[in-house]
Amino acid sequence: MKSITLSTATLILLGTLTVGMADTTETTLENTVTEQTMTQTQTREMKQERVRQMNQFKEQLANMSQEDREVAMAEMQTKMQTRTQTQAQKHSGDATNAEATQTMSQTRTMTQEHSRTQEMTQTQQMQQMQQMQQRHGADMQAHQTMESMQSQAGNIDPTIPHR
Repeated sequence: MKSITLSTATLILLGTLTVGMADTTETTLENTVTEQTMTQTQTREMKQERVRQMNQFKEQLANMSQEDREVAMAEMQTKMQTRTQTQAQKHSGDATNAEATQTMSQTRTMTQEHSRTQEMTQTQQMQQMQQMQQRHGADMQAHQTMESMQSQAGNIDPTIPHR
């Protein structure tokens, strides 16, 4: 009877330890998943904020003169470089692979945003040149038309009736 009780007690103890370990493991997993979800949410929010800020910057650029655009872009480049350097210094020494990857991802995103801004500026400059060329062409055509009309008017004798 004692061996049954002893084996039963052993099984109960092992069962309790297993359930306790499962609860601890489950809690740890839940905490890890919660932390990852929070990190992903924060990362998503940061990306959305960067996109919102970049769109605002593009709108502001569209309303600026060429000189103001160049100044604003130079300021943005300086800010981006400073931010990247600050992040690199902050993470140097004790950076984990995940933090390093995130920093590289942020740097890549900022570089892409900078490239898009430059492309947008180049596109605007090309559009302005096209508009100037179109205006110049229209002005030249109007001038030629006026000269042609004046020369034709000079060749017509107002005293001779036309048919």
